[in-house]
Amino acid sequence: MEPIRSHRAPALHPSPADGRPNGRSGLPAVYPAREDTFLLLPFATVARGSRVIEVGAGTGLAALAAARGGARAVATDLNPHALRLLRQRARSENLPLEVVRTDLARGLGRFDRLLANPPYLPTRPEERDPDPWHNLALDGGPDGCRVLGRLVDQLDEHLTADGAAYVVVSSLQDPHALAAIRTSWEASGNRTMVVAVRELEGERLEVWRFGRSQR
Repeated sequence: MEPIRSHRAPALHPSPADGRPNGRSGLPAVYPAREDTFLLLPFATVARGSRVIEVGAGTGLAALAAARGGARAVATDLNPHALRLLRQRARSENLPLEVVRTDLARGLGRFDRLLANPPYLPTRPEERDPDPWHNLALDGGPDGCRVLGRLVDQLDEHLTADGAAYVVVSSLQDPHALAAIRTSWEASGNRTMVVAVRELEGERLEVWRFGRSQR
């Protein structure tokens, strides 16, 4: 199997939330779910009434799953096509899912669980996808960690005292940058652990759990 996000292959499980083609490229306006999304999905299972956010939700599969399980779920993205389609899908299932266009989780308070599959492909400026919505889903900056680093820097603002974040990382990202992000999070007594792994040809996907210190 080829590494994910290195080409535009069909989605593993086509979904109504994949979006209609955009006018310029003929590609879906919302980047479809891949192996990384499905690796994250089990962590959307939480106790009823828990406050859950999926950051950079795209198709929003994790947020939808959390809402179906009784969570007070929120999904964010900067892609308006993703938010429109996700809102329609939540309404069609009569799910109380709040859909917000914002950068990461800005302005949304604290959550018991944060779920994210941030863009992680190392991307130089000349390698950016000409489609802005696909680039938003793919472009992790030169080391692949630009969005991940920003997200982890903000976790203290968005997690409850017992809250945790579950975030997809990839072996395609710069290992030194990943190590620096992890070290920074753990410097104040917080904890990081690998809770899921999937091996692909040429790539290793992991889900990292970022847990708060009990201070």
